[in-house]
Amino acid sequence: MAMQQNKDIKNIYTIKNDQQENAYNLFQILSKMKIARIGRFFNSVKRCGVNVSDIIMLLVLMPFHHISSIPMLVKSGMGENQGVNCGNSVYYDLKNNAKVNWRSLLYLVALRFKHLGEELNMKMVNKTRAFIVDDSPLQKSGIKTELVSRVHDHVSGEFIFGYKILVLGYWDGFSFYPLDFSLHREKGNQADKVKKRLDTANWRVSAQCKVKKEYAKILTEAERSLILVKKQNKGKQTKAAIKQIETAKNKVKRARKKYKAEEAKYAELTNKATELRAELKETRKKHPDYGLTKKQMNNQYTKDRDAGTPGAQRVAEADMKKTTSMLAMLKRAVKRKFIPDYVLTDSWFFNQALVRAVSKLTKRHKINLVSMAKMNTTKYKLMANNKYYNAAELLIKLERQAVTARSHKAKYIKVAVSFGDIRVNLFFIKIGQASSWKLLVTNDLTINFQKLMEVYQIRWSIEIFFRESKQYLNLGKSKSTCFDAQIADATISLTQYTILSFHQRITKYGSFDGVFASALEDAMQNSIAAELQKMFLILVEMFCEMAGIDVIELTGSVIRNEQVSKKIINLNPIFYQKLEKHHAA
Repeated sequence: MAMQQNKDIKNIYTIKNDQQENAYNLFQILSKMKIARIGRFFNSVKRCGVNVSDIIMLLVLMPFHHISSIPMLVKSGMGENQGVNCGNSVYYDLKNNAKVNWRSLLYLVALRFKHLGEELNMKMVNKTRAFIVDDSPLQKSGIKTELVSRVHDHVSGEFIFGYKILVLGYWDGFSFYPLDFSLHREKGNQADKVKKRLDTANWRVSAQCKVKKEYAKILTEAERSLILVKKQNKGKQTKAAIKQIETAKNKVKRARKKYKAEEAKYAELTNKATELRAELKETRKKHPDYGLTKKQMNNQYTKDRDAGTPGAQRVAEADMKKTTSMLAMLKRAVKRKFIPDYVLTDSWFFNQALVRAVSKLTKRHKINLVSMAKMNTTKYKLMANNKYYNAAELLIKLERQAVTARSHKAKYIKVAVSFGDIRVNLFFIKIGQASSWKLLVTNDLTINFQKLMEVYQIRWSIEIFFRESKQYLNLGKSKSTCFDAQIADATISLTQYTILSFHQRITKYGSFDGVFASALEDAMQNSIAAELQKMFLILVEMFCEMAGIDVIELTGSVIRNEQVSKKIINLNPIFYQKLEKHHAA
């Protein structure tokens, strides 16, 4: 059941939904997705005469043949069956090549999905489309892997060694598929928190030093004034002279008392700063940058990359703030003609830069933001009175105005505010018997509560994506120490997910588990067919030997006979190609 068999199918609607024919569907989908053709854009970096398109196809197919590593791939003979005869090094060289633009590959696959998806659902124009952004930890077993660091797992609440993968995905109204991603390391904020406190303490010491100097001047002037008054009233015993001297003395006392108080405060602040310096030193020792000691950092794999190469750009992204990387992804996606209705993010990504960036997209493409936000000290200007409040203060002020939404068994408060210079609406939401309120922010001023909930629920599709990609497609399981290979493997996993999402779209499976099981069955049947072909050729050779027939003449006669050749091609073109190779050999 090879891809060549499906050339007669001209319309994508002819693909059947019968689950018993899913083996047929997977390879039809690979053909429709045109992975091989997409891979040809990267053939300029081919090595040892092997096309990158062929290698990419094999790497994409690996999990569907129960192959978990490149050595297993080479030993399996799957490459030879596809006309790719090379060793492990060719695959590793491709993954480690900093010149390969893996981001472009993923976008080409996504664009192909977009085109086919629009063909499938041309009449369904009222579906909500959305960009979804989220991150997830990818744990690594070795700390020698390039750019690996200690990252925080928000689910378990623990720190692990690995990366954070930031993914931008697209929900087209029916399916979720990834568009872009970046791998990040985390420097760690324990030392930064102490450093921030130390900077504040140093600023206070500096400010207090100035205050102390000012009071030292005041004290000096008071003492000089007292000396001058005593000289002027020397020998005088009048009440006026005595009172003048007494006043000058009291002024000196007050100045000295104030100076000593400020001096004591200065000493206290100086001691506090000294303690924080010691705490910072201890914190850096216990929690070094990236969670690695200097020795461990020095032992990490390093690699020189030419500036401007895709690999060098990816390395630079590793130390970029995830919020900054997210904004760059949004711009790239829109530039490639992915135009959603909404951008959906979690509270970790909500900030003024995001609101400002999406507001620009709102003006150009009518793209709006719906984001969870933290109930922190961020200030919003209440439009009702033009005063500033944080989320907690607004909730206290307006909680009595909560509206009950029976459709969601929830209560909500809609608040018109300004965030920076941008008009947004806040929705405080309490679901069911929950004790705490959640906060959603949107710049879509026309959206109601029911629509808001419907839209934000789409964000869960990226959570499902992370779970399924890690469970079925080995996302984050790469053991290579090279960062370029980590990017390559993540791209391949995301490409596989896109293919399976399209498989799910066509076969109408309700769960991804069924899609993957179907794909495995498909690959298994294809592998069995290949083994049967090998066995048949061996049997032909044995028969010819026993019957005294020249096997070369027999296969040559079969190939030269047009009627027989057509029958074999119609039955299985791959087997016919192998027969030709066997004859040539």
